[in-house]
Amino acid sequence: MQGFAATKLNEFEQGKISRRTLIETLTLAVTTMCAANANAAQAAAPKGVKAALVNHVSYTCPDFKQAGDWYSKVFNLDQVGLKDTEVTLPFGKKGEQPYNVTAKDVPLTFIICRTRDLNAPPANGAAPRPKPTALINHIGYTVADFERNRVRDQLKALGVANVRDGGEYSLHMTDPFGYDVQISGLANNALTDV
Repeated sequence: MQGFAATKLNEFEQGKISRRTLIETLTLAVTTMCAANANAAQAAAPKGVKAALVNHVSYTCPDFKQAGDWYSKVFNLDQVGLKDTEVTLPFGKKGEQPYNVTAKDVPLTFIICRTRDLNAPPANGAAPRPKPTALINHIGYTVADFERNRVRDQLKALGVANVRDGGEYSLHMTDPFGYDVQISGLANNALTDV
């Protein structure tokens, strides 16, 4: 654009074009460039919502109490909001901020362990719950002071089943219902995990 403007200004100074033609030409060029930039920005704009955090994991299993006790023991989580068919386990205490977060308004992530009665009548006029066909292969949790060998020994001392290496920065284990759970250190991320 600068080269084009310089050429047109030079033509004006040499008397090849009028002042009016110079202004019209530069105005048209700038308008065209702005429109092109706006179209490019619209095309690059995100189409959906942008997830900022993991809010919670809803874990349906045969015995929510057994699962809640296991997750509470292994990850030192409190059990809150106990109901007839579920329990909630927040990562942290009420009023605490998530790890390394300075903002005061960031909610804690939590697990909800549930046992659903598939034969129960639908709630609020909804359709009956179908038998689940999709699954999450595993879930990974970050542990701030992760040191693989020390953590492996701690998990084995707790009686955790099937503790195994998950690469340099993580371990895998099996919860009471055979679900694969991964724990990772801060160094594990989308680029280092395999």
